[in-house]
Amino acid sequence: MRRGARPAHRAARALALASAALLLTGCAQSVDPIERLGKKAAQTVRHSARPLSVRTGTRAVDHVATTDRVVFLTYDEEAVRDRRLATLIGELHLPVTVFTHAEAPAHWRARTTRHGLAYRGTPEHLTPGDIIRITPDGEGGLAGRTARVLKEARERGLTPGKLTDYL
Repeated sequence: MRRGARPAHRAARALALASAALLLTGCAQSVDPIERLGKKAAQTVRHSARPLSVRTGTRAVDHVATTDRVVFLTYDEEAVRDRRLATLIGELHLPVTVFTHAEAPAHWRARTTRHGLAYRGTPEHLTPGDIIRITPDGEGGLAGRTARVLKEARERGLTPGKLTDYL
């Protein structure tokens, strides 16, 4: 009986060490300047903002009518596998929304491209209530694109808001 308990003890010990290693890998401050750009923008993030106006119904929206100076960051399902993005979101406490694309109740008014943001309709800049779809690229990935969106939002006086608070 003692011999059978020993492999289980080793397995539990190995699991504990692996868990500790995973937790410690994200503890160091990043030296990546693109990720640091987003920190200033996220300092004024609205975590539990109350909506001033709400669109209801089953129709998908690409913009939320609000006077709050917020934009909404949305990602496709693949974002959950991006470790750099998870670190950035955790460090900055960013409110984000992840969809399975077919079930999304929201579309986008702006989306990331390799040349910056592409807009549906006018004006061709970020405005309060815009829903932004952030897609990966080959260079900075989702974290890099998120940092660039945060910088552009900050330049317009906008901060990320929690989309579910407004729908």
